[in-house]
Amino acid sequence: TPLGSSRSEKEEEQDGAVITRARHRHHVELASEALERFDDLSREGYATLDLAAEELRLATSELGRITGAVDVEDVLDVLFADFCIGK
Repeated sequence: TPLGSSRSEKEEEQDGAVITRARHRHHVELASEALERFDDLSREGYATLDLAAEELRLATSELGRITGAVDVEDVLDVLFADFCIGK
């Protein structure tokens, strides 16, 4: 912050890209939360690495929902919801 600036740290954090679609904002927030959990878990050592990796997968999945990436779970969800497989 330049000398004499009255901007708060929170205002500076809000600078950047503006997400105008509620759906996109929702997925970005979920990805951010997963990344925060990843950060916490990855600092705890080897015992939580599998949990930390899962948080990375969740963050990637949430961002993929914005970019249009399709993963195996999405395909399986549609198959089981629409085609009554295994009943």
